[in-house]
Amino acid sequence: MDMSTGRPPGAVQIGQGEGGYKWYVAAVLGLAHTVAIIDRFVMVLVTEPIRAAMHLTDTQLGMLQGTGFALLYCGFAIPLGAMADATSRRNLIAIGLVMWSLATMAAAFTTSFGTLFATRVLVGMGEACLIPAGMSLLTAYFAPSNLARGTAIFGLGANFGYGLAFLGGGALLAALVAAGGLALPGVTLMPWQAIFLLAGGLALPVLLMLAFVREPHRPPVAGRGLGPSVAAMREGLGYLFAHLRGYAPFLLIGALTAVTGYAVTSWSSSLFVRIHGMAPADAGKLIGLIGVIAGPLGTIVGGWLLDRLRTRGVVGAPMLIMGGGCLIALATSAAVGHAASLPLATLFFCVFMFGSTFTLPALYVGMQLLTPDRYRGIAASFNMMIYTLAGLGLGPTTVGAISDALGGEAGLAHAVVIVEAAMALVIVPTALLARRAYHARSLAVAAG
Repeated sequence: MDMSTGRPPGAVQIGQGEGGYKWYVAAVLGLAHTVAIIDRFVMVLVTEPIRAAMHLTDTQLGMLQGTGFALLYCGFAIPLGAMADATSRRNLIAIGLVMWSLATMAAAFTTSFGTLFATRVLVGMGEACLIPAGMSLLTAYFAPSNLARGTAIFGLGANFGYGLAFLGGGALLAALVAAGGLALPGVTLMPWQAIFLLAGGLALPVLLMLAFVREPHRPPVAGRGLGPSVAAMREGLGYLFAHLRGYAPFLLIGALTAVTGYAVTSWSSSLFVRIHGMAPADAGKLIGLIGVIAGPLGTIVGGWLLDRLRTRGVVGAPMLIMGGGCLIALATSAAVGHAASLPLATLFFCVFMFGSTFTLPALYVGMQLLTPDRYRGIAASFNMMIYTLAGLGLGPTTVGAISDALGGEAGLAHAVVIVEAAMALVIVPTALLARRAYHARSLAVAAG
């Protein structure tokens, strides 16, 4: 203990950031986010092979892509957010990383819808800790003037993860198909099974880098473990619900923005395979290439614009950015499944990816700006719980159910349009009407 500061040796003061070290922290968190998104979206890459192997409906595929993941992700988001406010955030992320990676690897050995669904549920449970603990760490390391840029690096992990899941996964899937699968002692895995096994192993280097992330110092919590975590959860939830009127418009827009994104991205491989006649591996490589270019570009531009708008005092900047991203997504998503040619569909999907990731910094930072420091972990959890429950819990499954009802290969493209249009009818007017109230609330929180 340093008697001059009252902090343990090596502890980092909240908001201090220690020069360039904060960027290392943001980069490691971004890499953890990359692994999380790869393990989340690898299911989308192999949707069509799994559909053929297990004879599944689009509704079942939607449940595997979204509902299964969302169940425990949302169920554990609040408790893990409370733990992020009361315990070591770095260690919490490490435990979650091990859990979701092992669950991804276990998916390689499933033989039915039920067992595969169970592994997706466990992936969701493990990943539930990343956003609350990660955002709480970033807010501790970064000053308000560059928090959006630190958050954009964290968000870039999602963009690169999405791209690598398809680009790298697509190339790997093609190689595995050519090789007839992956031979292991006593068993030969089908290509789609091998993809799950290899994706789960990506966690190891990130775990090693995470070991060098220092937990920032903050006011000590009386005791550790379940008791303080439950007390912190109750206190944090009490604050959120006491101010729910101020949070509600932002949470609604964030939730419906999630639906617009996942309704397309979860079915992107199937759209290119069914509508435009691509092989799953080729579709994966195309989607991945778009993801690693258009996705990060959207996040960087979104983070830069959010910082610039806030610096200029633009009223309700996060709300405006989310509304604008929705319009970009709506204008392009319908065209992906209805384009007359593959090059045209590819162009529209590029613009869609830019618009959908353009909103991510506003989504993450926007909730933090409404919340005092001591409740930011649980606030981030609550935000991502609503976001994921709506986006993954409703988006893929709703599209799948509408597609089954419409029937035919073109039913999937029509289902995407129906969902996107419904979301836009709510998001845009809500963003415009609620932005002044959001601005007043964020100023009040900043003033203490």
